[in-house]
Amino acid sequence: MLPSRKITFRIFVCILFLICIFPVYGNRPYISSPASTAFQVALPKPPSPPKPPQEPELPKPPEDTAISKKLTQRILQFFRFRYNARTKESERIISIINQTLADSMFVTKADILMLNEALTKRENQQFDSLVAMLQTIAANHAATHANDTTDAGDGSTVQEPDKSISGADINALADKMIPILQQKSEDVAAAEKKEEHLKMIRSMYGRPVGQTDTLALNDSIGVRYLLKLTQKINVTGIQTYLMEQDYTGYNYNTLSTFSFLGYMVDGNTGSIGAAFPEDQVKSIKEARAAGCNLQLIFFDKKTSNIQALLKKPAAQRAFADSLARLLRQQLADGVTIYFQHLPANQRSAFTSFIRILSETLQQADKKYKVNVVVPAYDKYLNYDLRALNAYVTFFLIDFTQATGNIAGALAPLDSDPLQSVSGAVSRYLQGDVPPGKISLLLSYYGAVWKKGKEGAPDVFSRYVSYSDIRKQYPSDTIPLFDEDAAAFFIEVKDKYGAVNEEIWFDNALSLGLKYDFLLKNELGGVAIWTLGADKGYTDLSDALVDKFVVTDTVFLDTVLLRPYIPKEMTFLQKVMRELRVYAILFRDPCSVDASQYEGDTYFIYIALFFLLLFIITGIVYYSFVRREGEIWKWREKVLVLLVAEILLVVVSTFMVFFLNKQIPFVGLSNVQGHCHSIPLTSVLIILASGFVLGLLIMRFLLQPLLKNKEVP
Repeated sequence: MLPSRKITFRIFVCILFLICIFPVYGNRPYISSPASTAFQVALPKPPSPPKPPQEPELPKPPEDTAISKKLTQRILQFFRFRYNARTKESERIISIINQTLADSMFVTKADILMLNEALTKRENQQFDSLVAMLQTIAANHAATHANDTTDAGDGSTVQEPDKSISGADINALADKMIPILQQKSEDVAAAEKKEEHLKMIRSMYGRPVGQTDTLALNDSIGVRYLLKLTQKINVTGIQTYLMEQDYTGYNYNTLSTFSFLGYMVDGNTGSIGAAFPEDQVKSIKEARAAGCNLQLIFFDKKTSNIQALLKKPAAQRAFADSLARLLRQQLADGVTIYFQHLPANQRSAFTSFIRILSETLQQADKKYKVNVVVPAYDKYLNYDLRALNAYVTFFLIDFTQATGNIAGALAPLDSDPLQSVSGAVSRYLQGDVPPGKISLLLSYYGAVWKKGKEGAPDVFSRYVSYSDIRKQYPSDTIPLFDEDAAAFFIEVKDKYGAVNEEIWFDNALSLGLKYDFLLKNELGGVAIWTLGADKGYTDLSDALVDKFVVTDTVFLDTVLLRPYIPKEMTFLQKVMRELRVYAILFRDPCSVDASQYEGDTYFIYIALFFLLLFIITGIVYYSFVRREGEIWKWREKVLVLLVAEILLVVVSTFMVFFLNKQIPFVGLSNVQGHCHSIPLTSVLIILASGFVLGLLIMRFLLQPLLKNKEVP
């Protein structure tokens, strides 16, 4: 047996021995069961002492089942994960866990102390971090294995166990590892649930707009319904004109609103200009076709231009009028105002501007909405929330800007009370903003920070897209996780191991935590800055689908699947049943079960009847014309009757083909996938049009031609 397994076995034996010992009753130890001595060393039996006088048998002390159960559960939970891992984890993770836990765990006291110390840090309390540490231990022991072995006597070598390991160290390490392993098991279950949800949503992709389905309530009645994708909250995707080339890669199914950034306003005049060639923008049309609402976003970080606009009511009205025309031209639904560096002392001026803008747009079209981007912390108190609430549909709290002099996330969940998501939402709720009007503006970009030397403050360096982070760092890079901020960061070290930079960013996991916060607090929406920053990767889009996208069923009306068929029907009931079926055929032929009507049989008889009638009429016509010639007074009327009869033969014959279930190339069919859902009305109109066209050709083209040839 390997030394590491010997040590583990000995620890397990000691724990089981402790479980089997119960509290002392009086001065006599009580052993719960002979089975508890199975692991004890057999000793020679001493001579039997004389039997003492029998005393009254005392009642057995109550077993401390709580302690026993608690210790047993801990052991079972610790080893049960390995069983769960075999059934739920991927083969790679299983091999890592089995090898590291079996061969590198409980090897030396130094290893256990190192793991205990490392797992006290939050950034290491993740499954990937634990696996990395175990792999490091395994690698270190593999390198020193040859030097720490002794001969076992049978030619094999074994590693000398470390007998200085204490039970307290083992228990402390187990207490730290068990929650990590349990969390990993829960994460695997959540990942499986997420994958099932994604699979169901993806099955709806490409579904034609307006496609209806029928749900059978019973044998004869069903309901028609419209199935479409929708979002639990308002999900806005912001695209700048600079990302226009990537518009075909967006998953529009995740979006409620498509917000386009590319228009600018002149603060002095209020005129609107485009920073892009308007005729080359295709993303707007694509978003509208996908069913997204359209917002135009006006972004400005130039303080002088913002101040000029807020000081001039005439420029504000000119801007509002021009914007109303632009929204009408683009078939848009509203505007988002994003003044990134709003200067101090602009509280009343900004409120007045939003009021003028909202009132002007409402006069142009009641559907036009005004949204405002607000900072996470309103340093200058420029936003009068109670006054703005009457004119604003959504307040988008901005978490796209790096602030402060300590490296950190753009959108920390809890860590910073001024800049955190939870702190900002709490402040805006206290400002009487309804939760349904609050939206979080989150970034698909990370922040690169230069670390200060020897206690100096950190310095923000630049923004980097999620796509570039994924490209720069391979998939096996394990980022550190800040539990308070709910964000990941990567330490960039120099050749001496000193940290020069930190890259803070959100991935699908950390964004999912913020999405959960948003849903838990019943906020109104989330906005993504910007679409295209995750180009080439789908995990961020999948996170939106997982958290927000659901199917919406709209019931339209009740339909008759097939008429009720009595067991014994009279001739009139059969006729009425057929007429009801034909009424359905005129609307949607394929909704009729081919086994529930006899129309094809009836029309065979009808076609044969008209054919026989045509033959009899033809014989009569031929006989009288031959005997009486052109002077027969009924000749023209019988000729018209012959034409009518041949038309009826053609129509009834066509109906036979249309209703016959064995002919797959036209009309109804009981062959799977061969029913042609063309309403009978349309078929008859096409057929009648052909007859009319034929008569017109005969009357105005062929008949004059024949008459001209007969003239001598």
